[in-house]
Amino acid sequence: MDEADRKDLGQDGGPPSEERVRLELVLFANLIEQLESENRLAEALPFVLDRLGDLRSLLFDYEVRGTKRLLPIEDANERAARELLRDIEERTQEMIDEWGESWTPDGDEGPLS
Repeated sequence: MDEADRKDLGQDGGPPSEERVRLELVLFANLIEQLESENRLAEALPFVLDRLGDLRSLLFDYEVRGTKRLLPIEDANERAARELLRDIEERTQEMIDEWGESWTPDGDEGPLS
């Protein structure tokens, strides 16, 4: 396997490629089918579990490093809304600190009571 083939399969030290993930999934499915057709699936469970662990690691690596889908998606509008809410909370707290208890419409104090 030359360097171009390794790069296509994501074996260059970076995240695994979509092609490599697809290939590994197909190979695992073929392994299960072959073992089942030979009636050896139960006796091969330790090997299957080991391969499944490797496959899970590959899938996690692809998902996190390759697609970044497990990371929060940073939406500019969402970020602006969070900043606005944080600003409102800070100003409200500053007002409470400056004026004392916060005013509520159901409070006993006020011009209409």
